[in-house]
Amino acid sequence: MPPRHLLVLDLDETLLYASEVELNRASDFRACGYYVYRRPHLAEFIAYALARFEVGVWTSSGRRYADAIVAELFPAESLSFVWARERCSITRDWTTGGYHNRKPLKKLKRRGYRLEQVIAVDDTPSKHAYNYGNLVRVDEYLGQNENDDELLWLMRYLDRLAAEPNVRRIEKRRWRERLQQEALGEDDRDPEPHRDGQVAIAAHAAPTESE
Repeated sequence: MPPRHLLVLDLDETLLYASEVELNRASDFRACGYYVYRRPHLAEFIAYALARFEVGVWTSSGRRYADAIVAELFPAESLSFVWARERCSITRDWTTGGYHNRKPLKKLKRRGYRLEQVIAVDDTPSKHAYNYGNLVRVDEYLGQNENDDELLWLMRYLDRLAAEPNVRRIEKRRWRERLQQEALGEDDRDPEPHRDGQVAIAAHAAPTESE
């Protein structure tokens, strides 16, 4: 069996939202003084990811925070690695004078990973300025939308990438829009409406249009 692709997950605004103040609903848990809100369907997504891919976490947050969040979200010893801010590269924007954290995936080559089989999921494209070909950008999650279905769509899209020998060659921009258009086409071809208004797929269902 060929090796599984590596899925590199961001944390903040991708899988969860952490706030210094409590939002208009109770938080799911507390970590390092933050109120933390899991993105809807997160448990299902994590179970799917661990079954389908080799999984690592790379966040630009600090080490203590990263470890606390990972301990809350993932089963013990289920991840291949947990990287935090110290693994990021810092670059300067000479226009604004500000500094930015980057996540150069080439660092993974030292651990034996082939970049053709690495998929990065992040809400901030600038973090992957060196490796756009590996990036699947998700909409940021800010803790408010309890009907957010981004992770359901993401599972469906990752199913496709998992079968690709070189994910860097695949056009990933507007990935969700393309899936939604396909789902609408499937509904048009089906004379019987789906019982729950969703398009069934392998082990999970594609969500209905919500945008």
